[in-house]
Amino acid sequence: MCIANISFIANQVMSICVVGLDYGTWWYRITPQGTQISTNKGATWTVIDMGWTLPTQNWLNNQPSYFQTGYLNWMQAQEVDWWKQPVPGSNATTWMWFDTASQLPFRMMFGAPPSSPAMGDPAQLAFFQNFSFTYFPNFAPASSPNVDSWVDPVIAGFQPGNPNNQKLVVWNPCFFMTTYMTPVDSKSMPLPTVVLYQWKPDASYRVASDRGQATIMSYEYNPSAGFQDQVAMLYGIAPSGTPPPALAGSGYIYNETFFLSRGYPFPIVWSCDNIGLGQEPPDWARIPAVDGTIHASINNNPALSPGQTTNIISVLFPPTKEYPQGRYLWTWYSPFPGSDGTRSRPVTFMESASTIAEGGTSLALADYYDYQESPVWFPPEFFDLPALCLAQPKPDAVKASLPKGAAIRGTGSK
Repeated sequence: MCIANISFIANQVMSICVVGLDYGTWWYRITPQGTQISTNKGATWTVIDMGWTLPTQNWLNNQPSYFQTGYLNWMQAQEVDWWKQPVPGSNATTWMWFDTASQLPFRMMFGAPPSSPAMGDPAQLAFFQNFSFTYFPNFAPASSPNVDSWVDPVIAGFQPGNPNNQKLVVWNPCFFMTTYMTPVDSKSMPLPTVVLYQWKPDASYRVASDRGQATIMSYEYNPSAGFQDQVAMLYGIAPSGTPPPALAGSGYIYNETFFLSRGYPFPIVWSCDNIGLGQEPPDWARIPAVDGTIHASINNNPALSPGQTTNIISVLFPPTKEYPQGRYLWTWYSPFPGSDGTRSRPVTFMESASTIAEGGTSLALADYYDYQESPVWFPPEFFDLPALCLAQPKPDAVKASLPKGAAIRGTGSK
C-alpha cells in the first residue's frame, strides 16, 4: 500500500513521487524517451524499462461503457459516474469512477494485472496498472505542475499504521446489509446485493441454519445471464464437541428465476454448485492465519471519509496455484462512535489481483450501503437450501460441467 504525489504535463512528462506505508520511496519520471527511477528522492537516477509509455490525455480509448451515476457507499461523500473499459487481449475490464461535478477521476480498479511487478502492459495506463485499486482524493489542474522536485504526498486526515490503537473488527452476530458487487469481467455490470448473516453462540447452536450467510445477488443489470438471482448460501462450522449437521461448514452457489404462480413469485433453481467453502465466523479478521493488519486510518477526509474515521485493513488470502505467495484482501471499516474498532461498519472490500474463472465474473469489489444489526435471530427458512443443491457431490468430485435442467427450489436445511 502506497500514497503518491503525481504531476503531469501533456506530451512531456509524468512525475510520480511514491511513499510506501511500510518502507521505501520511489520517484518515477516518465517521458517520451522512457522511464527513470530514483529511490533516494532524486539524488541519483537509473533508467528502467517498466513497459510503460507516457500517457496521453485521451487514455480512455477502448470503448468505455457507462453504468450509472450515484454514491460510492453509505457515506455519500460525492456522486460519481461509474465507467468501465475492456482490457486489450483479456476478458477483464478496468473500472473507473469520475466525480460527477468535476468530471475528474476519483477511483480506479484494474481487472487484469501486468505480467509481473517489474514489467507493465504498454496497452494499459502507466504506473496505475501496477496497483489493483487507486483513490484520487485530490485531483486538480495546475498552471505550473512541479515535475522537477520531490514532493512528499499528503492526504488530509490520512495517517499510516494504527495511530488510534484500534482493534480489528468483529462482526455483529446477526445483521443484514446491502452492497454493489462489481465484477471485473468485461461483459458484466455490478450486482445489487443483500447479505443476511447470523452466527449463534455455541450454547444456542442446534441446526446448520443457526450459523448461516445468504448473499443474494441480483442480475437486473445483466439480463443476458438467463437467470434473475445468484445466491451464495454458506454455513458455519459446528461448535467444538457438537455433532455437526450435514451442511455445517459447507457452501453452495445457485442460480434462480422467479415465475408467477397464482399471483405469487415462485422460484425455479436452474443450477447449483457445491463450492466447499463455508461461512466465516464473526472474528474472521482476527484469525491468526490471515494476518489481519490495520495499515492506515483516515479521519474526516471530505472525499474519502467525511465526518468519520475509517480503518484500512488487509487480510491474507491463502496461497493458490496462480498466486503461491498468497494475495491480499483489502477492506475499509468505520468504527461506530466510542468503539475501539471491534464494532465497525463496512465501507468497501476488494480483492487484489483477482482472476476470472472460466465462465465466471470474479467479484472483486463490494461497496456497502444499508447496514442494520438485528436484535433477533433470522428464521431458519432464510437459510434453506434448494433440493437441487443437496444432490451435488463434494467439490473434489464435482464434474466440469454444471448440473443440467432445472429444479423447483425446495428446503433442505433440516
